[in-house]
Amino acid sequence: MKSRPHNGRPSLPEKERQSIIRHTRYNAAEDSVLLANVSKAGLKNVSEYIRQVSLNPNIVPRLSETEVAIARKLSGMSNNFNQLLRLCHQRGLDAMSREVEYYLGKFRELFAKFNND
Repeated sequence: MKSRPHNGRPSLPEKERQSIIRHTRYNAAEDSVLLANVSKAGLKNVSEYIRQVSLNPNIVPRLSETEVAIARKLSGMSNNFNQLLRLCHQRGLDAMSREVEYYLGKFRELFAKFNND
């Protein structure tokens, strides 16, 4: 008798299979908090979140949209600041002092925003 070829995803080894199912009941308020935590953590689904929390309780949530925007601004400004410092080394600090003060002020503003959030 011919064995037919196996198509699709290969089977997991027995030790890696997640075959034990645990059922948990939530009320509406708890469920909304749970779903908010799942999306905040950036995980795929509720099962994955519960598995992570129960086995490794130190889940670090992803950055919020405002924190990501601030991080992007800081990254862009740090690139500009590095270029500015390079020019300071080439031309001397006295010639570039106005630009240095401007970017230092901008950095202080963004760091203050980041620390207040």
